[in-house]
Amino acid sequence: MTAFVRRVHTRLLARWRHPRYSDIGASVLEWALIAAVVVVAASIIGAVIFNVVQDKSSELERCANVPAGSTC
Repeated sequence: MTAFVRRVHTRLLARWRHPRYSDIGASVLEWALIAAVVVVAASIIGAVIFNVVQDKSSELERCANVPAGSTC
C-alpha cells in the first residue's frame, strides 16, 4: 500500500512541476487585476450615487425651509 501511495505522490509531483503549470501565477495575477478593476468601478459608482443623494438631500432641505405656497 505504501508503494502505491509513494508512486501516486511521485506522479502528482511530476505533473505539478510540469512546465505547462508555470502559468498558474499569471492566472492569479489576472484575477487580482480583475478584482482591482471591479473595486475601482464599484467605488466610482458608489461616489456618483453618493453625490446624487447629497444633491437631492440639499435641495430637499432648501425647499423644506421655504414658506408654504412659494416655489423652490
